[in-house]
Amino acid sequence: MKKNILYLHTHDSGRYLEPFGVSVKTPNLMKLAKEGTLFRQAYCAAPTCSPSRVGLLSGQSPHSTNMLGLAQRGFQMDCYDTHLSNFLRSQGYHTCLFGVQHEAPDAAMLGYDYWFDEDCHHSEFIRRDTAACTRAADYLLHYQEEKPFFMSVGFINTHRRYPEAPADFVNPDYVKPPMTIPDTKENRKDMADFMYSARIADDSVGVVLDALKRSGREDDTIVIFTTDHGIAFPFMKCSCYDTGIGVTLIMKFKPFR
Repeated sequence: MKKNILYLHTHDSGRYLEPFGVSVKTPNLMKLAKEGTLFRQAYCAAPTCSPSRVGLLSGQSPHSTNMLGLAQRGFQMDCYDTHLSNFLRSQGYHTCLFGVQHEAPDAAMLGYDYWFDEDCHHSEFIRRDTAACTRAADYLLHYQEEKPFFMSVGFINTHRRYPEAPADFVNPDYVKPPMTIPDTKENRKDMADFMYSARIADDSVGVVLDALKRSGREDDTIVIFTTDHGIAFPFMKCSCYDTGIGVTLIMKFKPFR
């Protein structure tokens, strides 16, 4: 019997999430890592968004697909038939997308049977991710088709520009910036905002995972969480250092725990 696949992904999170021992608290991802498998040496195919995502979702290196830049700047795959959503659809899966994708200028090119993304400005990260996780959760709870599903849920957090962290979230004076940049007041504040962005992403992940459990499909669903590349700080995102291409990867299939 074919299993459902739930693919959760963020922007620019690298390995700066709680399962890797950093001070960024992401309780839902920590729980997922404990219940599943945390891949501590996972690397992406490229240190920028579209090439990395295409590498993962096609199983090919970015230059083999001609995805050498960002989708919103005109770069495209030579053939979208090799994208995972198109492939799984051809194998009898119902495919759906909620929120962000970054492999094509238009989601219609990717072969999803259904897709949804909130129509709002790119900077409205909280609203966009809240809409994506809410709609995805509702879809899971009301899914009635006999086909197995491939559901992609994409979150814009932790992409810049980060939402400003509330005063009661964390005191920037006691935040440590990434090792690649100086420990200054400005960098501590910037890192505090990243931590807040990561928490928003984690909350969104939690909404979807809770809906999966309540839907009764948890035992028949492979859950994958990952991100595209390193965090958006110097010598990280857009670089081929470990800090640029090292990513979070968590997988869970409950019967194999």
